[in-house]
Amino acid sequence: MRYAVGFLFNIILFSCATKTDEKVTPISFETKTFRVESKGGCRSDTLQCAYFEVTYPEFTGLDTPVAKIIEQKIDAAVSMGNPESQGHNMKDIGAIFIQDYDDFKSEIPDAFGGWHYTANVEVEVLTDTLLSLSINDEYYTGGAHGGSGVYFINVNPKTGAEFTLDNLLKPDYHDALTAAGDKIFRQAKQLADTASLSDNYFEFPEDKFELNKNYGFKKEGIVFYYNNYEIAPYAAGPTEVLIPYSELRDWIKK
Repeated sequence: MRYAVGFLFNIILFSCATKTDEKVTPISFETKTFRVESKGGCRSDTLQCAYFEVTYPEFTGLDTPVAKIIEQKIDAAVSMGNPESQGHNMKDIGAIFIQDYDDFKSEIPDAFGGWHYTANVEVEVLTDTLLSLSINDEYYTGGAHGGSGVYFINVNPKTGAEFTLDNLLKPDYHDALTAAGDKIFRQAKQLADTASLSDNYFEFPEDKFELNKNYGFKKEGIVFYYNNYEIAPYAAGPTEVLIPYSELRDWIKK
């Protein structure tokens, strides 16, 4: 089976085995939820407590080293960039979050409002060559407003190696992919082809649209996600650019 055909039309299915008599263990997953709360719990009053909750897939059928790599990547994605949490597992990250809240309340007992962190890790694509996960998180740790973000994990489920655009697209794809993204971005923002991005409050180097490195793979196409503050003020919200595979047929590897 040619890779492009398998990717475009069977994106959420497992590709055919190379040998009909080869026994292949299918990869599957079960959705799990991990939650930890501050002492006393949060069920009755979320304004005076802290909770950390992550919904994530637990895989079977993966080699143990690969499963560990994916687990570590998920743990890193839900660590909120906290240096104290780097290298820790999800259980420890939740405990650190709760401890930080308890320390904060000890220093400022009259502070109003509780803390929370929630994340939903979803399987966007699962084939024998690509596992693409999206992480959608939301949090509040005091201040005028909370935060949120969408991030992606893309790996080869056979090896655990990162799956990149280079694995899917032919060399020298950058300009074509950027042009497709620019067109979709301008259509979504109702901007003319010649309109200045900076004049419309979008911040790109040299006022030229650029794709970022926060991308994932969905059934419909490649998605690039710009989180709050990345290219526009907070009030403008995040931006998603989904480039359909049909726009990239000439660039997908055979």
